[in-house]
Amino acid sequence: MFKRRAKKFLKANFEDLFFFYSYLKTKLFYVVIFSFFVSLLDALSLSMFIPLFEVASQTAKSTDNKLSHYFISFLEFIHLEATINSVLLLMVFFFVLKATFRYVDVYYRNLVNSYFVKMIRIELLNMISNVKYSKFITTDLGTIQNSLTTEVVNVNNAYTHYISVIQNSIFIVVYISMSFWVNSKFTIIIIVGGLISKVLFQKFYSNSKTLSFSVAKKNNILASLLMQQVNNFKYLKSTATMPIYSKKLEESIVNIENDQLKIGKISARILSVREPIVILFLAIAIFIQVNVIEGSLSSVLPSLLFFYRAFNSLMSVQLSWTAFLKYVGSVEHIVTFKADLNSEAESIKGYDFKGFTKEIKFDAVTFGYQNEDKVLDNISYAIHKNKTIAIVGKSGSGKTTFVNLISGLLVPNQGDILIDNVSIKNYNINSYRSKIGLISQETVVFNDTLFNNVTFWSEKNEKTLEKFRSVIEKVDLLEFLERSNAKEDIMLGDNGVVMSGGQRQRLSIARELFKDTEILILDEATSALDSQTEKLIQESIDRIKGSLTIIIIAHRLSTIKSADTILLLKKGQIHAEGNFQDLVKNSPVFSKMVALQEI
Repeated sequence: MFKRRAKKFLKANFEDLFFFYSYLKTKLFYVVIFSFFVSLLDALSLSMFIPLFEVASQTAKSTDNKLSHYFISFLEFIHLEATINSVLLLMVFFFVLKATFRYVDVYYRNLVNSYFVKMIRIELLNMISNVKYSKFITTDLGTIQNSLTTEVVNVNNAYTHYISVIQNSIFIVVYISMSFWVNSKFTIIIIVGGLISKVLFQKFYSNSKTLSFSVAKKNNILASLLMQQVNNFKYLKSTATMPIYSKKLEESIVNIENDQLKIGKISARILSVREPIVILFLAIAIFIQVNVIEGSLSSVLPSLLFFYRAFNSLMSVQLSWTAFLKYVGSVEHIVTFKADLNSEAESIKGYDFKGFTKEIKFDAVTFGYQNEDKVLDNISYAIHKNKTIAIVGKSGSGKTTFVNLISGLLVPNQGDILIDNVSIKNYNINSYRSKIGLISQETVVFNDTLFNNVTFWSEKNEKTLEKFRSVIEKVDLLEFLERSNAKEDIMLGDNGVVMSGGQRQRLSIARELFKDTEILILDEATSALDSQTEKLIQESIDRIKGSLTIIIIAHRLSTIKSADTILLLKKGQIHAEGNFQDLVKNSPVFSKMVALQEI
């Protein structure tokens, strides 16, 4: 019970520490341990100056300074005489040892920082990769980009300042402990001063934290606006609406910088009063020691030395805490973003999919997005292996949803999808998707070589090169390959800039053939192409017809004349089915569509 309550208390009051610990584990403890040894050795190194001065003035044995007495006793224990040389030797030893630990401390902290950023980014990338498609399409892309870039850097800054708080707190504890060991009354006076200073800065901390949350939210908005500007650049430029949109961006930037300026103002206030507060409390402590307690000034010299360092560390704690609060909003953002992604994570458990032999069957499938009407309503239909199925219908009739259900991107609200009478839910969804090829209107071409685009970065050897060339021939890209001096290593540029639209589409087909696709989905693959290029793509598809299951979504009916079966969707249901000639004869709706396109 006590352990559970203690853990609950720690999580409630040190949730940021728990966040860092969740990534760093024992590494965080090593950072603390190194900091402790650095602070201890620093205190011991500084403490050597008092005995050094007293030995030099030959007053070490007569002084009332406890530190000098302890030092002389230590020298006698190791059989050394209390001389300037012995004090200097011991002082050098402590400073060298401190320097060694300082090096290890700084180097290890840099290693941990690098590890921390790496682990956060890898975790976020994996979570984004595993999120459900239905969640991804409703997530603001600006939030995703901002989380992986700006917010991760901010979280690392938060960690750096948080560790600085811990390290300086350790310094304070060590210095105060040394001071208490030497002069307990003087130490208590200084501790009271430290507590008062903490209260003075509490309002600054609260304001910084509020502004930090505001900056994190506004960074998401700015990232979203920037991505929309890039995606819609052509429209904004050609319609002279760019200045209006740019003004929105400027307003977003100004709002962020105004909050950053306020945070900077708070940091400046803390920094400006840091030194006066240190001197003020030390002066008060000395006044009380000499005039109230009536102690000697020499008896408090070691404590003054320790507490001057302790107060500097206290001010560093306050500055680091203020800096941490500047980024704490980013920590909260990452925590919330992770929880959001995790709640919509896709399950990939199940049997490995080895392929199917008979059919993919829609069994009374109904699907609709949240708070919307049904997109597909009670669909039952079997797609037989190695057949070519075309799906047509007006926009909004459910064509894309149909193929998204086949690929497992969406899950039916009712009914099931069966593969050889086994539910798709029983399979590892990634192993199933590895057998699916997708070619859409927006071709996927990476800024890399032709070989890597087709083989998806497979190892280049005799076997892969032979297979690469085989699929290149099937999709009629051999001429493009041969006319380049670089051959398969030709760089395609951003979005395949060196290729025509038709060549990019044929490249997409080649990629799916290379990975031994069983199901090939073409989603409006030729709608942006001219008639001649469309014909070449159609010829490429005809060459592979019968060797795999092909599902085609098309507005241009000329591309589906040779399909084995055409499904006409209307209001989420199969309104008619059959081959091209049958539908022209038996379906007035399809016949009208053919007439309008003059086929």
